Amino acid sequence: MSTPWKRTAVIGLVGGTALVAFAGNAGAITPTTQSLDDVPDSIMKGSSVTLSGTLTGTRDRPLTDEPVALERRTGQEWTRVATADTGDDGSVTFRRAPHATAQWRITYAGDTFRDGATSEVARVEVRTPPPPPPPRPQPGGSQQSTPIGQRIVAVAAAHAGSPYAYGASGPTRFDCSGFAQHVHRAVGINLPRTSSDQHRATRSIPRHAKVPGDLVFFHSGGSVYHVGIYAGGNHVWAAPETGDVVRKQHIYTGSYYVGRAW
Repeated sequence: MSTPWKRTAVIGLVGGTALVAFAGNAGAITPTTQSLDDVPDSIMKGSSVTLSGTLTGTRDRPLTDEPVALERRTGQEWTRVATADTGDDGSVTFRRAPHATAQWRITYAGDTFRDGATSEVARVEVRTPPPPPPPRPQPGGSQQSTPIGQRIVAVAAAHAGSPYAYGASGPTRFDCSGFAQHVHRAVGINLPRTSSDQHRATRSIPRHAKVPGDLVFFHSGGSVYHVGIYAGGNHVWAAPETGDVVRKQHIYTGSYYVGRAW
């Protein structure tokens, strides 16, 4: 049987994210913060997802060898699904293969000296994989299939004018990586959610060899911060920034990588 936790709520703001902490003991004197980091918005059914976070105490110092719990909610109630102890840097990692869309959080019960803490809540959508693409016509057939790069560009162009929204991945609003993910999903290709993860997941292509349908990853000092779908003519289809819309954007810098997901 799990130990009941005191329900006194203490609300704080850490890194721009509101967190709700629950006191583990009325005599606790050390505040703690439990984070939940880099959780994808959605995954394909059958895929695994990593849920990680860091438990810190006074002055953001990591708390080690402390038990924390991973909790899931699909309806009204939270269910504890796993527990683990924090490492030397205060971090903890859980790997799960969800079968259904759910909300997730990491909790720390606290003890006599430390307050309990609960991370922000992350919702992970579990999607059904798309059906496989139709087989290519055999040589000599009456029809020719459209090259996948052209199909990617056609889907991207069909969303011209859709508004930018940070963290959105469609079907009507997008940020840059959400747009790239949505377009590729429409042609049966699964991409990670963020531009940096998309860069790591795609095959590197020399810049001079890029073709329409490739991904163009803009970077600063090697750190990817923006992505677009190459449209040809030194332009990309992209969702550029707040206040803008999906449009064909000029490749405005020479600091970019090219990746291919097909």
